[in-house]
Amino acid sequence: MEYKEKIKNRILLKGNSYGEDMEKVDDGKIHKVILHRGCTARFREEILIDSVSSCLKKKGIDFTILDDESCCGVMLFLLGLEEEAKQVVDENVKKFNKHGVEKIITICPGCIESFRDYYKDHPDFNIEVVFAMDLFDDESIDGTGHIIHDPCHALDRKEQVRGIIKNVDKKRANSCCGFGVGVNTGRKDLALKMAKKTLRGDKVVTYCPACYHHLNKVNSEKTIDFFTLVNEQI
Repeated sequence: MEYKEKIKNRILLKGNSYGEDMEKVDDGKIHKVILHRGCTARFREEILIDSVSSCLKKKGIDFTILDDESCCGVMLFLLGLEEEAKQVVDENVKKFNKHGVEKIITICPGCIESFRDYYKDHPDFNIEVVFAMDLFDDESIDGTGHIIHDPCHALDRKEQVRGIIKNVDKKRANSCCGFGVGVNTGRKDLALKMAKKTLRGDKVVTYCPACYHHLNKVNSEKTIDFFTLVNEQI
């Protein structure tokens, strides 16, 4: 089966890009501010959810999590599966509105791109979307010994992250880690090659759950997530 079909079926049938079985439990409650976990953090790197949750709580930011959260659909758009992607958007918008969601906080650059670029034209989507990093612009984190990896979907954040993480090398790690848009599903050899290129040099700080997952599998000693580093110092 072509990797595009695999990803499509995982999202449409299972509600996540990994094809994991999950219960879509509607608790029937109002959730005004939610932390949208995203597929990778939820099913592969729960430690990232723990880190950002701890950081948000330290800042006094109230939020909840939807038990019936589903994939945002960004990969379907990027793979050119627009009809299927719009179906996912419509289902998610109905879900958000049913729960009374007014603000979405997300740590995933792919999710923020999806909500910003693909949900904005939906007539029933009037929800504030916040990239979690934006809530920590007033922090000063020592990044001595680290190099920053700027994910493909968050290149517009490269100045912002360096305003938070200080004392890092001016150069940056190779942007594309090799994981995105199904590359790791369809070309594992290429994905591995790009990950190794990204991990050359100092310990790498990344602010994308998918990038973290991919790089961490290749070399866990040289990979750290933005919120893990922040959580250690605030």
